[in-house]
Amino acid sequence: MKYAFDHTHTIMDLVRAHRKIILLTDFDGTLTPIREHPDLAVLPGEMYRILQNFSRNKAFFLGIITGRSLRQIKKLVNIPGILYAANHGIELEGPGIRFSSSEAKKARCNLWHVYMRLFKSLHHIEGIYLEDKGYTISLHYRSVKKAGDVEFITKTLSGIVQPYVERDILSLSTGKMVYEIRPPVKWNKATTIQWLLTNYFPLEFNGDALLVYLGDDQADIEVFTALSGKRLMIFVGTPSDTSAADYFVNSPEEVKAFLEILYTQKEEDGNGTLSEGKRAI
Repeated sequence: MKYAFDHTHTIMDLVRAHRKIILLTDFDGTLTPIREHPDLAVLPGEMYRILQNFSRNKAFFLGIITGRSLRQIKKLVNIPGILYAANHGIELEGPGIRFSSSEAKKARCNLWHVYMRLFKSLHHIEGIYLEDKGYTISLHYRSVKKAGDVEFITKTLSGIVQPYVERDILSLSTGKMVYEIRPPVKWNKATTIQWLLTNYFPLEFNGDALLVYLGDDQADIEVFTALSGKRLMIFVGTPSDTSAADYFVNSPEEVKAFLEILYTQKEEDGNGTLSEGKRAI
């Protein structure tokens, strides 16, 4: 990967070559720093202003792609008229679309049983946070200080969840100091974006539109790997050989600077109005 700010002219040449931009971005670790507790995450005022500008500029279609629940992310971002893909795509809401996976709904009972077993087994550990997000469960251990407690969490989690995983009833994945327990559905960030590109985005954002995606976690690396063609992939964080992104920036603060440059490049474009998505589920 190359450092984005060492190649600004090359990136902006690519941006200028496309009349329309589909801008999709992760939230935690990308638009806002990762906090000790998920409830402490707040979208900085300057970032909120920038996202508002994108939502109003007809050259852009803005979407937030996150592991958070739909209720959470809508409250945190609080910008109407944009696309929200929550729970890694299990929930979608935006212009012309409102969707939640029927397969994920069927897994709700098993998720609740797993949540209660994990809560009873782990609630005594200082710093742990077990989050019920409706269609998924997140087990955060960033604030757990004792190495022995982390080992106990891993062992307990495996003992409770693995039988469900082996029977393909639930799935288990990892993120930055978090375990994600999900329904065994095909929806993830990469498959969600691929579906949106084929079935959802307005006609004027098909064909020659440039997809710009920013993210910082393993789920985002899956997006970088899966997507090819006319796109611009930006990894947020320390460069890694495992990332298939085109460029990297170091932090959410640098994401803000990059988005400002991107917006400035396009703000005088005189494009047509947004239409609704081609199809709602």
